[in-house]
Amino acid sequence: MKTCFMYDYYKIVDVPQKGLQRQNHLVVFFAYKDVLLNKSNIQFQFRSYFFSNTLPDKLIIICLDFNKNDVLNLFQATSDIYEYIPKFQQNPSENNIVIISIGLSGIFHTALGAITEAEIKEIYNRGLTNIFVENNGLIISRSAHHFVFPSGKHSDRFLRPGNVLLHGAQITFIASALLTRFKQRDLHHIYCDTSSINSLAYAYINLRKELGDPSNTSIHVESFGSYSLFEKSAFKAPRNSIFLISSSTSGSILRRMTRENAHSIELNDIAVIYGLGVESTFIPQVICDLKKDPNSNPEGLASFKSYNRNNGEICKFCEDKSVPIPVEGDVFLLEKPAVSPYLIKKSDLPTHIRNLSGYYRPNINVPAIFRVFYKENSNQNRKYELFIDLEALIDSWTGDPSVKDAYRSMYTKFEKRVIQSFPSSLKYIVTLSDIASKKLAELIVDILSKNGATIDRSCIIADDKLVQSVKAGQKGVIAVVSASVVTGRNLLFLSRALRQFENDYQRMFFTFMNRTTKQDSFEFLESNLGLGENGPGTYKITNVERIHCTQESIATPWHIETEFMKVLYDFCDEDAGQRFGKTLMYCQVRSRVLNDSGSQKGLDNELFHPSFHDKPLRINNGFAFAPTKDFAVTASQSEVYFIIASILNDIRNKGELLQTEYVRHLIDPGNFVRYNDGIIQACILRAAKDDELKYHLSEELSLQMKSILGDMILHLDDEHSEAIVEFFYAIAIKKLRLIEKDLIDCLELLEEHPIYKKDESVLMGIVSFIQNRVLNKKNVQKEFEDLPKVRVEEDTTLE
Repeated sequence: MKTCFMYDYYKIVDVPQKGLQRQNHLVVFFAYKDVLLNKSNIQFQFRSYFFSNTLPDKLIIICLDFNKNDVLNLFQATSDIYEYIPKFQQNPSENNIVIISIGLSGIFHTALGAITEAEIKEIYNRGLTNIFVENNGLIISRSAHHFVFPSGKHSDRFLRPGNVLLHGAQITFIASALLTRFKQRDLHHIYCDTSSINSLAYAYINLRKELGDPSNTSIHVESFGSYSLFEKSAFKAPRNSIFLISSSTSGSILRRMTRENAHSIELNDIAVIYGLGVESTFIPQVICDLKKDPNSNPEGLASFKSYNRNNGEICKFCEDKSVPIPVEGDVFLLEKPAVSPYLIKKSDLPTHIRNLSGYYRPNINVPAIFRVFYKENSNQNRKYELFIDLEALIDSWTGDPSVKDAYRSMYTKFEKRVIQSFPSSLKYIVTLSDIASKKLAELIVDILSKNGATIDRSCIIADDKLVQSVKAGQKGVIAVVSASVVTGRNLLFLSRALRQFENDYQRMFFTFMNRTTKQDSFEFLESNLGLGENGPGTYKITNVERIHCTQESIATPWHIETEFMKVLYDFCDEDAGQRFGKTLMYCQVRSRVLNDSGSQKGLDNELFHPSFHDKPLRINNGFAFAPTKDFAVTASQSEVYFIIASILNDIRNKGELLQTEYVRHLIDPGNFVRYNDGIIQACILRAAKDDELKYHLSEELSLQMKSILGDMILHLDDEHSEAIVEFFYAIAIKKLRLIEKDLIDCLELLEEHPIYKKDESVLMGIVSFIQNRVLNKKNVQKEFEDLPKVRVEEDTTLE
């Protein structure tokens, strides 16, 4: 259990003598007693946070009166807690650590540092927004469906706060916000508009007691329907009651509740936990305003459009043939999710992938630049699904135009960007720690010096030697050079470290291959790196190439296969009939290939299981996404996979494969007919997410997949079935899912095929695994034992 709630947010701050800075504020809320007894848990949370986030400029601690002393002890200047906050120390002159506490009165008191009431309000609003957004409180429909509310409104999105009440510390954080709303008032009843937020009411009651509520009165918690209760004039609110409304997008329910005081409810008795677009009259009742604001709440939500059919408005969603999903209270009346298949088109090839044609190998004797299952300086468990071997690319560039190396055209492009980007005032080049970045920096210096610059390789500094190497008091430019950027975390760290030199040096960033997952990630990184005293764009950023592709490095298709090979080996080894000798041998060989990928800089031509006849999968002529004329002759498996995986990543970025509770977007089975090369089918199966191949959700799609598999089985002896092992492997790892009857029919058809029965094969071991470990085997004897006994009353007339 997490003992504290941590979140961060970025804020533009005007720093004296430094101008505007985009600062990272880390907020930590301590929800429980005995903070010091849970110190190891807190340290673990800090380590986990800093493993994947940049360092904060400011640390804001929120505690409760009952744990304030423990928190002050934990964050005293000499505390070892700072060992878990890299390169961060308490500095009273910069007010970089603030500690505030709240008690039963609902008033905040500052225990360390200085902070305004407006700042606290912003901190809480952004924290509550963070909880809502991170825990998927906004339900968004796609074109397949939209929502219909009891009020008659139709909308394509819906606020559902019940979804966000998942973690104890976060719930207590929301409850602490209620302290500021209701202060220290007598309380006998709490009414919630939906039972899904009852846990918040109980957390609020418990928090009051922990803070010393002198009242011994039991507080009753009840739920009501958002609208129906207040249509009945008979309802009268008991004295000392408060009402918690989970969410509102207009405030109309508050008007119904307080209309003519018919229900003895005052506005001050009501709190709307989450509001979006609430009319100004009711804003004081809103605990968290989710409305997006570029300055105070950039993570917030944009207001959304709704259509009230009861008022005669025409619903554009209904006009677009979207399915209306009724909502009752906080329950969606769905029998099962709708299924929407997606057929990949030639136009789905992203522009940035089209522009990389010069990076594919020109002949089979040149190692592929695009590879899989490797990460430099990493342990066995972390390997990128897609690895771009820029070190090999740089090594191929001699800089001599007379040498016709494999990637000469790309060198020419790179050389031009270097000459255009680096100023004559360049003083230092700071490189990231990987070998490719260091070699790239050396090549940049060679190009610049060849073109008249008065620098040499002595200007190159490793990122961990930055502070001691840069000389203060000089003027010039410091360039940060990186071969590849995946998340940009290291660049953000260096950008922060360079702030201490900004009075003397300008900085710039030069990256050869920027490979973030999506456009939003790229823009976030660019906006942070470029921000300086003149606002966005102060610092120059150059990316020679920019693409969007997966960043997966922990649960890649080959991590999953590595584990499955162990499981399959054990399964076959336990077979009493010793029928799977070939599968056992294959598991051993295949495991060695996967485990040795680190020493080979990943995989290039052993990505997939071979065909039924043990032939490697190859691309054929006519590949719709071929980047070069001779691609079918020169391509490695990894280059084909890079293209298909990038296409699927781009389709996901467009929202076409987004999964919701109500609509499942699947990869259309027709893709395996349209793209019938075995290697393309294997790429789709490997690059797809599990949720994108769940054909068992649709009888129609499962039947289509059954037809495709059946056709491959019937052509087991020709190239039409070359990816059949990959298909059944995907079934064995429960990634490719069919309705069970359809799968059983395919297995029976396969086992009846004469070629399949003729000799032992690897496929035979996988199929046996599916039959014993994937299919839900019924215990027929148990079913008969559980049948009700037939009892007949005794017929006395027979005596």
